[in-house]
Amino acid sequence: MKKSLIEVIFMSEKRKKVLLLLQDGPMRMDALLNALNTNRQGLLPQIKILEDHHLITKEGDLCSLTTIGEQLVKRMSSLLGIAEVLDNDIDYWGSRELAFIPPGLLERLYELEPCTIIEPDMSDLYEMNRTFSEKVRISESMNMVTTFLYPDFFDLFSDYMKHGVKISLIVSTELADKIMTDYRDEFRELMQNNSISVFVSDLEIPFLSIAQNDHCIFLRLLKKELAFDSKQVMCCSQHARRWGKDFFNYYLENSRPFTEI
Repeated sequence: MKKSLIEVIFMSEKRKKVLLLLQDGPMRMDALLNALNTNRQGLLPQIKILEDHHLITKEGDLCSLTTIGEQLVKRMSSLLGIAEVLDNDIDYWGSRELAFIPPGLLERLYELEPCTIIEPDMSDLYEMNRTFSEKVRISESMNMVTTFLYPDFFDLFSDYMKHGVKISLIVSTELADKIMTDYRDEFRELMQNNSISVFVSDLEIPFLSIAQNDHCIFLRLLKKELAFDSKQVMCCSQHARRWGKDFFNYYLENSRPFTEI
């Protein structure tokens, strides 16, 4: 009796790695042996199992994925990628409120790898993360979805704009009300620069903030039941930046210009 495909794919590290290597295209046996740091005697039985289950074909010395193999490896890569992100700190991710993330982006959570989870000092809780802020200054743009403003937001945004940064800000309804009552003059002055656009979200924002510049994305998520937590996440890969841009555009499509200022 043949093994189940789950067994074939996940019960052997060599078979799993062969499939992942072949997703980028056919490879010769010598290249596979070098990549896996093994010998033919150790690899050929695993290649045979993959062939017998119609996941790869071997023509002479050249191995490649079958159509079935391609479909399984696509989903396998996503699954392993998401697991890698979560393994970075499963207690952190397992305790976060994540239901607000659109399904398509939740399925692409693997794009956040590699990411760094940051526990700021108490003295830094009310300041923009310094590393992210420095990256903003050398960016063309910064996008942010937020429920709060840093105490020094006026100086911070003014400084970014002096460095030529275009700012797009999506705020919660509650924050929009606060801006109208407490910070209207500051925002009027900022918006005279024409380098900042402000929108009000029609969606709930069940997180503190998510920001993106040309180099990184920066997440401040809440715990389940929307409990506050000071931990922050920064991800700086090209895939993570694309994920952050798509997330911002999702909220932008469900926002309206803040014209009342």
